[in-house]
Amino acid sequence: MPAPYSYDLRKKAVNAYYRGEKKIAICRLMKISRNTLDLWLKREQETGDFKAIAKKYLLH
Repeated sequence: MPAPYSYDLRKKAVNAYYRGEKKIAICRLMKISRNTLDLWLKREQETGDFKAIAKKYLLH
């Protein structure tokens, strides 16, 4: 499983959106998908932050 995007990249992308930059331009510049940006914005709206969700795996 690939590592999550850095918090710094997430912050730059979300801040660019709130500054009024278009989503497509942000995604091209940051090399992320539109869906990824939309998920970060949705997570921020729901939880107040856009940090990666830590997943815990159980080893049996």
